Amino acid sequence: MKVALLFFSGTGITANFATEIAKGFQYHKNVVDLIRIKSDLQVDLTKYDIVGIGSQTYSFRAPRLVTRILHHQDFQKKPFFLFCTSGGMPGNTLWNLYKSVKRTGGYCLGFIDGIGITNIRSWMPKLSSPKPKFWGLNHGDCEQAQQFGNLILDRLEKIKNLSSFSKNKKWIPNFQIVTSIWSIFFTWRWEMALTVGLKHVDKSKCKMCGLCATTICPSGAITLTVSKIPKFNEWKCVGCNGCVNLCPTTAIWSIRSKNHHPYDHYNKSIINFDL
Repeated sequence: MKVALLFFSGTGITANFATEIAKGFQYHKNVVDLIRIKSDLQVDLTKYDIVGIGSQTYSFRAPRLVTRILHHQDFQKKPFFLFCTSGGMPGNTLWNLYKSVKRTGGYCLGFIDGIGITNIRSWMPKLSSPKPKFWGLNHGDCEQAQQFGNLILDRLEKIKNLSSFSKNKKWIPNFQIVTSIWSIFFTWRWEMALTVGLKHVDKSKCKMCGLCATTICPSGAITLTVSKIPKFNEWKCVGCNGCVNLCPTTAIWSIRSKNHHPYDHYNKSIINFDL
């Protein structure tokens, strides 16, 4: 059986959570492809038996870039499941993902969420203070993520063994009206970009590796000049905080973030993803 795990991740938290989920399927000898959601996403899902869709949480909802990309994908009526990460309040993130997929997807087999801490660099401790000792995913959530694959496989078998199957509402995430109202006003692209601030490059630190443009940024907001120095299109920035956190030499900074520790706990999950 082949499983596709599509995920949006700015600094690697959700990417790592997706990896933990993948382990549960791989334990049962299933093939899992991890696919990072970026603005240029093109994926053929016809060869997969199950599709997982995940995202980090932006102020109680899935990033609007993500739902827009998913809305234009053809999920081939494949059974699917959902996952997300947040600082503890996922809000309508799972519902947003479900709504974006259900038009062309098959049965929703369930959902899971993981808890970490925020990746907004300006909210991290200042450089004059020690780095946080615990700033990764909750250990218990990682264990549950690995077990989640068993649950999904069991539910898939249940569907296959029934001649007629009605959707189980417990497998579909709930819609929260209060957080939805909040999201109407406070989750637009430019507002999320403000969590990063206007970005600059310290040319004395920049090694011209190009990772910020080719690997880190998911929205196409970074290009490279002829001399391979990053150039930022703030109108495309979605506030993932990837560039200011994951630049290997911390050459990218904003006024809000430069005096704070970068959130680079899962940097390899993004920087090494395509290697």
